[in-house]
Amino acid sequence: MEEPKDHIEEHIKIWQKASTSEFEPDVEQALQKVHHRIDAKEKMDIKKKTQPQKLYMLIGSAAAVVLLLISIIGIQYREATQEGFTGTLLALETGIGETLEYELPDGSRVSLNHSSSLRYPEAFNSDTREVYLEGEAFFDIAPDAEKPFIIHANHTQTKVVGTSFGVRAIKETDEVVVTVSTGIVNLSAEGKSGHIELTKGEQGICLPKEKVLEKNANPDPNLLAWKTKILVFKQTPLAEVAKVIESTYQTHVSVDGSIASLQLTSTFEKRSLEEVMQIIGMSLQVQVETGDKGILLTP
Repeated sequence: MEEPKDHIEEHIKIWQKASTSEFEPDVEQALQKVHHRIDAKEKMDIKKKTQPQKLYMLIGSAAAVVLLLISIIGIQYREATQEGFTGTLLALETGIGETLEYELPDGSRVSLNHSSSLRYPEAFNSDTREVYLEGEAFFDIAPDAEKPFIIHANHTQTKVVGTSFGVRAIKETDEVVVTVSTGIVNLSAEGKSGHIELTKGEQGICLPKEKVLEKNANPDPNLLAWKTKILVFKQTPLAEVAKVIESTYQTHVSVDGSIASLQLTSTFEKRSLEEVMQIIGMSLQVQVETGDKGILLTP
């Protein structure tokens, strides 16, 4: 704005003439280009890294001289060492309320839930494809029978060849939960021989400290709701419903104690938060109040 007025007017004319209705930037492709362009020497040591690094890129529109600034948040490129691995690791990280989808070097895709991190090598050059997870993620693994995919998470290993599944390894919960969507997954505890085999629809639980492995007889149908946006409730108390919604949509939901025990039976498939709350309000005859601190359900 400090430029001469005629310069500003010229920029405005260019902007107004530019047609952006048919231009949709391919963020994933741009991100992959950044991934390949960053030189290893420019990566920062993980011990020196104290603040999340934001990468900014400009994508040009062929139709006009318009530059779109795309801010990619939660991607960090840095050198790291991990127990059992020495070399350069790249890191994906998400903050509170953020999720991230990314394609790994082998073509596998990972969806990272909020407050989570994933470390992986620049290339899978060994006999296995190994990554390190803290938090929660959903994996869609590219098949490769000669290179099993192994996820290290809170002293557990999840081993697959080609399948899709979710892993929840939040330290505060002292357990690792694996939910299989397709294929077969082997879940084991590090330092313990043997594993449990999980197939489509099954859920495995590991208590790392006790090295206990077991299949969940009553799998939580909403454990992957943050990814699928499919919520299933069967005579579920409203207080528990609120927790699931809060986790799925990253919005605080509180319930008045007098209605906390009301039960809801319903399935929501890819509904917006507003639609879900409206349906709950009408079904259970409760008041839905939205404010700066989140959502409050009252009689």
